[in-house]
Amino acid sequence: MKRMIRIRPARLKFQETLCNRHPRSPRTGRLTHRWSAILRRSGSSAPAGPRSWEQLRGDGTTAVLPQALHGMGGVGKSQLAIEYIYRHSHEYNVIWWIPAEQESLILGALSELARRLGLDVGPQANTTVPAVREALRSGKPYDNWLLVFDNAEDIDVARRYFPTDGPGKILITSRNREWERIVPPLSVDVFTRAESVALLQRRARGMSDQDADRLADALGDLPLAVEQAGAWIAATGMPVAEYVELLEQRTPGILQLDPSPDYPVSVAAAWNISLESLAESNPASRQLLDICACMSPEPIPISALRASRAIEITPELDPVLRNPVLIGRATRDLNRLSLIKLDHGTGTLQMHRLMQAVLLESMTAEEAARTRHAAHVLLAAAKPGAPHSSDQWVAYQRLLPHVIVSGAVRSDDPWVRELINDIVFYLYYWGAHETGASLAREAWNAWLGQSGEEDTQVLQMGKLLAYFLRLLGIGEEAHALNEQALEISRRPGVPEEELIDSMWQMAGALRYRGDFYAARDLDVEATGRALDLFGPEDPGALQAAHSYGVSLRLCGEFAKARELDEETVRQWELLYGPNSGLTLNTLNGLAIDIRESGDYPAARKLQEETYRVSAAVNGVDNAATVRAARNLAVCRRRDGSLAEAAELSEETLKRFTDRYGRDFRDTLATAMNVSVDRRLHGDLDSAQELGEDTARRYRATLGANHPFSLAAMVNLAATERARGRHARAEELDAEAGRRLRATLGDRHVTTLIGDLGVANNHYARLDFAAAHAVDSAALVVLEEVCGPDHPVTQCCRANLALDLRALGRNQEADDMHARAVGALSRCVRAGHYWLEAANAHRRIECDIAPMPM
Repeated sequence: MKRMIRIRPARLKFQETLCNRHPRSPRTGRLTHRWSAILRRSGSSAPAGPRSWEQLRGDGTTAVLPQALHGMGGVGKSQLAIEYIYRHSHEYNVIWWIPAEQESLILGALSELARRLGLDVGPQANTTVPAVREALRSGKPYDNWLLVFDNAEDIDVARRYFPTDGPGKILITSRNREWERIVPPLSVDVFTRAESVALLQRRARGMSDQDADRLADALGDLPLAVEQAGAWIAATGMPVAEYVELLEQRTPGILQLDPSPDYPVSVAAAWNISLESLAESNPASRQLLDICACMSPEPIPISALRASRAIEITPELDPVLRNPVLIGRATRDLNRLSLIKLDHGTGTLQMHRLMQAVLLESMTAEEAARTRHAAHVLLAAAKPGAPHSSDQWVAYQRLLPHVIVSGAVRSDDPWVRELINDIVFYLYYWGAHETGASLAREAWNAWLGQSGEEDTQVLQMGKLLAYFLRLLGIGEEAHALNEQALEISRRPGVPEEELIDSMWQMAGALRYRGDFYAARDLDVEATGRALDLFGPEDPGALQAAHSYGVSLRLCGEFAKARELDEETVRQWELLYGPNSGLTLNTLNGLAIDIRESGDYPAARKLQEETYRVSAAVNGVDNAATVRAARNLAVCRRRDGSLAEAAELSEETLKRFTDRYGRDFRDTLATAMNVSVDRRLHGDLDSAQELGEDTARRYRATLGANHPFSLAAMVNLAATERARGRHARAEELDAEAGRRLRATLGDRHVTTLIGDLGVANNHYARLDFAAAHAVDSAALVVLEEVCGPDHPVTQCCRANLALDLRALGRNQEADDMHARAVGALSRCVRAGHYWLEAANAHRRIECDIAPMPM
């Protein structure tokens, strides 16, 4: 939940103040009287010393200056930070409150800050978080900012998201005293007696000074306990003497707990008085509190507490959860007693983490298990829509902390597991890949122990974990998981649809390893089974067919892939429409089929439209849109539009690098394309540097024998030739050619393009006979594999004409050249760089563009 941002209107062209409010602060912009005593203690009337605002204000504005508020639970650290913000908001241009107890909450808060700052990024966390940190570091669009990391208990996690320097300040609230080793601390203590008396008398009007002093003494002047006692006495009219007697009766029992509670005894005693009375007078509200205690201390959407008629929890609570009037009444009563805090503006309620600790401590193991299950069931019933839809991400973000804290990942309830499955998918689409992988692993391990390896949901989560691991570059473990899933799926009794799913997902694992032919063979079997079991219109069959199309492309069978993908696209459109992500994904592949089949203008036309639709539907920063942009850049280059291609490629490379880093497979594929673009523009040093780095990273992440690693070497060799470094080019081409033949065989188009590079090396060394021998052999195979009219076939023919001319066979050279130029003129646009090279009797360099795996 995002809270309390202020951006100074004076710095905006439009007069607007943006606020992301702390959940315990009122929506009026000031804190209520119940906390005024806390706030006055550090006000201007307070004596100078560690409580002074000056320690928080500091004097640095050119670097990040973290400041930590320390203290035991219940002393008001967060409230003190809030009051500092309200009193000094005019001194900052941007103020943003970040709940820091969980990493996902930090990601969500920073993502929302990026949006509110107007940064040109999409909603995905892996795009927005680097962008907002850079904006804060540079002070653009706003300098002099204040970030508040609230409840930052894990130092390493919180510091990971601090901006690196910059014209702003960071304020931390935490119970972890280890912060003192890192940042200047400000300890927050309990109330002075005068502050306790003032708050009690403000809450319970008419309380005498003597009674207030006696009650404050019994509560140890702990702010949270004083607040709770004042609220209870105000609501019930209980005499102070009776309340103090009840406190004394409960304190020994709390002190005898083993292990000792990690919350103040006075808070527990004060709350126990309210809780015991509530259990007798309103058991439904008491049970609702218990359920909330199992969730996160972050705001809980009240909508998540509304059960459907099919859900049964307890006879007392069920009618309340099914009636919006009754649940509204119950939450208002709990708010009146200061047991929760309601925010009517956001439709949420929040419970103090110490209250949660007290409630959980009082439960037996059986009661805790039963209550957690109730929380899980309610969360599952509140599951948002499709996780790939960005309009659902806010709802998922609100549920996420409660799903994690409640331990829903360990539930054996099928509906709760479905929620976890969708949460994991949401984390993928949202871009929190490390968090998604961690949650997927936790779920898979828990479910495996509960249900066994043949359980369908266990199998599905294992395959989802494998996908995340491949995404993060952990290929070997991912491959093992897919192998295990496939072996289990082949056992008797496992549903046929699960076997099909395991097959095409295993095909993806094989492609990642570079074993394209084995992947194709598995996809053939999966698609055949799916068509027999489901029919051609079923989503399961279409997923298998899409995977088969990917494998066919990677095996160089572009005509067959095109035929399959055209039908798959047609079926996707009938099922989900032309704007569906599934439709657009296969359309992206279809454009590659058409391009690699040699029809460059048609491929570009299709991909321009696919990219336009994806950008309109998903936004330009959506991962699928960026992948479509990468493909479009290659289509533009192959169609002869070098400047447009290079501009889009460079932009796409930046987006992938910012989001995923340099070693991510999409980043590497784009980097290979950018290196080619730079070579074609004559920026040879930059092309060589990027090409060398890309080839090295491919070897490190995919292995030295992966076809993409070898393709990077072939493209790099072309750059080295352009720089006149022929020995280095020969070395690269020789090694790549040897490995490509072992991996893909003699007739794969990638191997053949490598051969064209070898011929160019011979020609550069003036060994025209050797160049002629290589080009002649390659032309025969290219005519068979790609077709006699394919542009790459004509490039080989044009180069062969140069070999013949160099060997003195001029008439053959003229005939060969005329044929090549005529065919190229028919299949590429006028002014195409290959056509111009052929007309000028220059050697043509072909390149390899890596395709999606």
